[in-house]
Amino acid sequence: MDLDRQKRQEGIQNGFLTQLVCNLLDEGNAMFREGEWQQAIKDFSEGVNVAHYAQAESLEIPSALLESLYFNRAAAYHSMGEYEQGVQDCDSALALCKDSCTALYRKALCLRELGRFREAYNCSTGCLLTTPNVSNIMNYPFTSEAVVKNGQVSSKLSQLIKNPLAATHDFMQACATCYRWIGPGVLDYQHQAELAHRCKRDILLCRIRASEHPVWNRVRPRPTHNFTGAFMLCKEVLETQKCKYREGCTFAYCREEVDVWTLERKGALNRELLFDSQSPNNDRPTLSIKCLLQLHNGMFMYLCEECYDSKPRIISKEVPSTCSNPCARHPFDKNKCLVHAVRSSSVHYTKIRPLYTQCQLDLCRHAQRYGCQREDSCSFAHSVIELKCWRLQQDSGITHEEIVQESKRHWHKQEQNTHKPKVAYGGGGGGGYSLNLKRKFVCGQCWRDGLVSEPDKALKYCTAKARHSWTKERRVLLVKFFEGKKWVMVRTLPFAKTYPQQYDICAHVVKQKKCHYIGNCDFAHSEEEKQVWTYMKNNGLKDMQQMYDMWLTMTNQNRPPDDTLITQHIEEKQIVMPTDYAEPMSGFHCRLCGKHSNSERQWQQHISSEKHKDRVFSCEGEDESLTWTYRFPGLRLALCPRLESGCPEGVSCDYAHSVEELVEWQERREFLRRKLAKAREDMLIMPDEFDFGKYNFLLQD
Repeated sequence: MDLDRQKRQEGIQNGFLTQLVCNLLDEGNAMFREGEWQQAIKDFSEGVNVAHYAQAESLEIPSALLESLYFNRAAAYHSMGEYEQGVQDCDSALALCKDSCTALYRKALCLRELGRFREAYNCSTGCLLTTPNVSNIMNYPFTSEAVVKNGQVSSKLSQLIKNPLAATHDFMQACATCYRWIGPGVLDYQHQAELAHRCKRDILLCRIRASEHPVWNRVRPRPTHNFTGAFMLCKEVLETQKCKYREGCTFAYCREEVDVWTLERKGALNRELLFDSQSPNNDRPTLSIKCLLQLHNGMFMYLCEECYDSKPRIISKEVPSTCSNPCARHPFDKNKCLVHAVRSSSVHYTKIRPLYTQCQLDLCRHAQRYGCQREDSCSFAHSVIELKCWRLQQDSGITHEEIVQESKRHWHKQEQNTHKPKVAYGGGGGGGYSLNLKRKFVCGQCWRDGLVSEPDKALKYCTAKARHSWTKERRVLLVKFFEGKKWVMVRTLPFAKTYPQQYDICAHVVKQKKCHYIGNCDFAHSEEEKQVWTYMKNNGLKDMQQMYDMWLTMTNQNRPPDDTLITQHIEEKQIVMPTDYAEPMSGFHCRLCGKHSNSERQWQQHISSEKHKDRVFSCEGEDESLTWTYRFPGLRLALCPRLESGCPEGVSCDYAHSVEELVEWQERREFLRRKLAKAREDMLIMPDEFDFGKYNFLLQD
């Protein structure tokens, strides 16, 4: 056989074995993503065996490919709890490439689980030293596409680690109430983890596990100057535990600040993502379309951008090749934009702009307060959902078209599960949380009169002589303990963008006093109400309609003789399906109220209503509502002249009772004026409208 033919056959055999190893690597990754870790280990092991066979036959297999097999198998071993084997595979990968950041990181994860914290800390430190110019450390099974001709690993990877310090540091959130300064040193704080309060979670705490006495230390925001050297500990704090510059000091107060600031400056750590509810310190993907829809509900869809950006806003969807706006009929494919739509009693839309290289992965402070004047030209995200979509796109490379298709698939599965029976009470369904209370729905009007009236067989009227209509607005939920004697009414779940970690009982009720915020109090007014709210939170039940439907299902409570649904009205749907958004629309849409107007007259009536004008100034309907510390401003924007001697009018005084309160009043006036200007610009207020009730005196010069 001549030399050329021999080389050709060796090339064929070498290419075949390399492709086989790549296929085994990709198949192992697929099994890993599906949670089949044992099968993933088998596929990775077979790939390792094939690679070793090729090397024994003097056939070249890229070392980066074998390295990927080792640390991917280490990830599978870690998932199965076989940490020693994971450490051995990481060592094998490091023998091929001593600077493999992924192998170092996964070795640190396994060492952490084995309790070898000092070694884990050294591994994570080595990982950072080997990748000084990389903004994120890869932490998910490498695909065969990551291996290129020269044995180098490309940066086209979809899953990126969000917490490189997970193996060695603990993080938690606190606020000024539960993490108080007790002095005299700058690090002398007391953390009250068990304190019952509504934690604002605006302070980041960190501790190093390997230290002899781990202490929670506050991590201040990173200094914003252009310093590029290594962060150093403050000399004054080291010597005296005090610093004359306090919060303005650009030196770190503790080792935890040095570690966090260093990674934040590199872009390898984002403190906003440390406490993601889906995977806080996990080496799985932090965000996905499914996670976003579970967190924020709704669905992703396309709308006509020309109509959406018009003022006032018009919601128009696709009818064959054009938008549904009869007055425009824009070409839909050329003008479509991605939006996130959420329907409850109304529909709210949030635009998701494309991700460009100039985009800043942070929220626009103007958009969150009174509306950004730059609108689409702003490089900051204008909503939380837009920010999360940008991060998802940056991490995974997913396109808007793929987001819409994934959203449709998610809702298709939800629709298939709609008719499946659910274990609602006492059975531990819906997240494994049971509600051990007796319960029933009764007529609310009768309950206010001291009567307990349940529905009739047809579920149309209550059984009282008055025969009140059995509607959503009139029925209330009563519960009591199995050994209890008294029925207790449960109010609807307090509205919140995100669920609190736990519900607490109102302090007034605990002191056996009357709560003056009954309609708006976010605290439970009984132990029974607290348990019901907790059950609803853990099972994803957002309103009493869902509780009512589940009560009917579980008790077989006198359903109508025909097969019709109990909740046929749109505003009473417990599960929102894609068809709920599918109807073509034209006309005007209020982004604050989520209301749709079919004519200009109807639109003018809506924006002239008192309820709408209140929303303009109160920020209701926005992604982030502002919370103010002090009272609503009084008629006199000045300090109270009787403050030193003690003002007898108290909270009803028209003057400010502190400098801080006066400053906030002035800020609030400026804020309301900007809100009004933005509302007029967006045509959410009539041009000749100047009557805004209690806000009038603040808007005048």
